[in-house]
Amino acid sequence: MLSLLANDSPFAPANRLSPVLDRLFEGITAPGWPTRGPALWESPDAVYFQMDVPGATAGDLDISVHGDELIVCGERKVRGREGDERSFGRFETRAALPCGVDADRVEATLANGVLSITCPKSEAAKPRKIALKSA
Repeated sequence: MLSLLANDSPFAPANRLSPVLDRLFEGITAPGWPTRGPALWESPDAVYFQMDVPGATAGDLDISVHGDELIVCGERKVRGREGDERSFGRFETRAALPCGVDADRVEATLANGVLSITCPKSEAAKPRKIALKSA
């Protein structure tokens, strides 16, 4: 069946390229940065973001939405022992949001070292069914 509306967002090619780039740069990290990249996915009503921040507390993180970008900043203040694989220092992660979100309704939770953010889509960004009228 021919679809009248394309389901792909303009960010679909970049989203398909993301796992390839993740594999390419796997293992290359700077001090303070999370060791595994964040996950970003969407449903018809919201965009979801999740990332590992082991040992972080709510006071260590700063989360904001700026235009079409979700920004997570943080700092790991505890320095590990010599030879310890734990990282420390500041980090910043930016995620391009695939559509408009209602920044006033964004919710974030931190549980067991996992930061989860739900960004409800703005009404203009939600899909709408178009009624087809017969001529």
